[in-house]
Amino acid sequence: MIEKTIKELVFYAKTHLFLERLDEIYATNMLLGYFHLDAPYEGEIDEEAIKTMETPDSIVEALEKDLQEKGVTAGEAERQVIFALGALSPRPSAVQDAFNGLEDVSPKEATEYLYDVSVKNYYVRKTQIDKNIHFDAHFKSGSDLEVSINLSKPEKKNSDIAKLLVQKSTTYPRCLLCEENVGFYGTDRHPARGNLRFIEMELEGRTWFLQFSPYGYFDRHCILFQKEHEKMEVSPRIFATLLAFVDRFPHYFMGSNADLPIVGGSILNHEHFQGGAHLLPVMRAPVKEIIPISNKKVEVGVLDFYDTVLRVCSKDKEELLSVATKILDTWRGYDDEKQGISHETDGVAHNTITGIARKVDDTYMLFMILRNNRCDETYPDGIFHVHPERQHIKSEGIGLIEAAGLFILPARLKRQGAEVEDVIKSNLTQEEALQKYPDFAPFWEMSQKMKKENQSLEDYLAEVCQNILMDVAVFKHDENGRAGLAAFMEACAL
Repeated sequence: MIEKTIKELVFYAKTHLFLERLDEIYATNMLLGYFHLDAPYEGEIDEEAIKTMETPDSIVEALEKDLQEKGVTAGEAERQVIFALGALSPRPSAVQDAFNGLEDVSPKEATEYLYDVSVKNYYVRKTQIDKNIHFDAHFKSGSDLEVSINLSKPEKKNSDIAKLLVQKSTTYPRCLLCEENVGFYGTDRHPARGNLRFIEMELEGRTWFLQFSPYGYFDRHCILFQKEHEKMEVSPRIFATLLAFVDRFPHYFMGSNADLPIVGGSILNHEHFQGGAHLLPVMRAPVKEIIPISNKKVEVGVLDFYDTVLRVCSKDKEELLSVATKILDTWRGYDDEKQGISHETDGVAHNTITGIARKVDDTYMLFMILRNNRCDETYPDGIFHVHPERQHIKSEGIGLIEAAGLFILPARLKRQGAEVEDVIKSNLTQEEALQKYPDFAPFWEMSQKMKKENQSLEDYLAEVCQNILMDVAVFKHDENGRAGLAAFMEACAL
């Protein structure tokens, strides 16, 4: 009964979303009008059960079911429910005021407040996120990695991502990261954002907004996006902004995807960063070599990691930025034929950097992952991208999070991994496997390798992810690669 569900939702908002007692009748009447109902439910609801809810999932599911029984399509029902949750959530200005007040006392309490609102109003789908498969990958030698099979986000193609850079923005909102998303009802082309809440802040002379990711790849996964709808860039300004953020919120890291297709993120046409409370694997990797430099206030280390990562540390932010700028400027124009590195082709840039900032006590850290997106006939999808023999596991670009050692694998692998295990257990021939599972062809060699080496599915996926990051490395872990990296560092003239 929809009237009962609305009463439950309003009580949930009173209990978990700061809906004031004096606003209860007002909110009830607004929802009754929105759903074309004449009067509220007069019976009892289980208030004690609602008080213990960590998320509104059960009420959301009930309301969506009520609406579909009235003939509303599933997509429209979801939009209507999100609108209702947004209407019952604190207004954006109230969230901003509360956040600002808390930040004056404790930046961590402020971000926890925003996260709690985002979970409680169903923007961060915590229940769904908790169903993702996640495991730590340990190796006999080399740094640990983390692997997850994300069940809540569709797989994207690099070709589609690249189109965004030249695609003209004609819709409203222009993209998923524009501030006009807040309160947006949603269409068949653009998801509902009625329950979105973000915080406005000034960093390095520009206006930014902080929100939490609805997909939540790791603990307190947040997004920092610029007010202006401008393309991603990697520059000293970006490094300065990352460091300014961790200065203000030292309990979080903040990182920027690279600004080029293949090696960048899934949204390149709106400048944004990703961060959170999680300690990514690259941040736990040991320093393999300290690079001697003239600036005694800054330490530059090569990390013992699978892709090519420099860690620049200093207690002096400006001195760190000076060194990081030299590294970036050198890399932008750097060529090394022996490594297959060319900085441009016909004026199209290839070299860039994925940057991640942390602050530990009074020391700033900038992790600089060297990237190159050049393609050739052997590797048409990218020389320093996932090589073809591993694309059955991962074909998307390796962005910030994965370059830092946390792999987000597509949801299809839950089914396909189970099929591989069944083929091995049932000792099926290739013909039998293809007859039972028509799309199994890319996984046949995987099943035979796992069978021969007595590998578990987790062990196989971990090994592939480890090899993917070695594909991504612009300077390989061999004598030629080590010599190449040494030559690059010398060219930086630090």
